[in-house]
Amino acid sequence: MKRVCALPLSKWSLIVAIVIFSCRSFGAADDSFSQLVGSAYSVETGALLYRETHQQVSKDTYKVEYSEPNGRVFADKTIDFSKSRITPTFSQLNKRNGEKIDVTRRGDQLQIRYRENSNAKIEKNVLKLAPGMVVDAGFDAFVKQYWGSLISGKEMDIEYLVPSRQSTFSFRFSQITCVDGTKEGAMCFALKPVSWFVRMAVDPIVVAYDPSNKRLLRFTGRANICDEQGKYQTVDIQYHYI
Repeated sequence: MKRVCALPLSKWSLIVAIVIFSCRSFGAADDSFSQLVGSAYSVETGALLYRETHQQVSKDTYKVEYSEPNGRVFADKTIDFSKSRITPTFSQLNKRNGEKIDVTRRGDQLQIRYRENSNAKIEKNVLKLAPGMVVDAGFDAFVKQYWGSLISGKEMDIEYLVPSRQSTFSFRFSQITCVDGTKEGAMCFALKPVSWFVRMAVDPIVVAYDPSNKRLLRFTGRANICDEQGKYQTVDIQYHYI
C-alpha cells in the first residue's frame, strides 16, 4: 500500500466519504426480489436527499441508479462480480459534478482510474491483488462469507480500496449495538478506520442486517455521493426489497 502523508481532516472526510459504502449493492444473487431500493435521509433534518435503486442485469452484473427525490437520475454505477464477489470491478459516474471511477482487473492486478470532477485530470494506479483486499460492493459479500465470525464477536480487518487515492486503507469492523429505530432482532456492525488520524475525522459507519436472510436493512454514516455543492452529508438509508 502506498505511503500517504498527513492531510487536513476535511480532506480525510472526503476520502472516507468516497470509499465507505459505495458497496451498498447486491453482494450475491437473490432470486426472491428484483430490486433493492434505498431511501437516504439527512441525519440532521430528516429530509429525503436521494434514492438508490439496485438491480441485477445479468448473472454477475448489477446496476445502481441514484436519483433525486423528484425521480431524476443523477448518478449510475455498474458492478461486475464475474471474477470475484469480494473484489469486483466497477464503473461509477456522478453527473452532479462529473466525478468518475473505473476499477478494472487484469490477472492479479487492479487498474484504478479516478477523476474528482469534470474539470479534473484523471489519476491512475495499478495495485497487486492481495489477501484481505475488498472492493466496493464486495464488502457485502465479505460480511456474508464471514457472518459466523462477526456475530461471534470477532473483529476483522480488511484492506479497502479507496479509488480517490488509488490505494487501499485498513478498516476494522465488528458487531455492535444497533442504532435506535433499527428493526428489532437485526444484527448490526460498525466499520471504522484502523488509523487513529482518520478516526478523528469520521464517525463509525453502522450497518444493520436481517439475520434470517443476511439482507442489508439500514446504513447510517457519511454518504458516498456528494450533493450539488460537492459536499458529502451524513445519511440514514433505509432499504426495501421489491
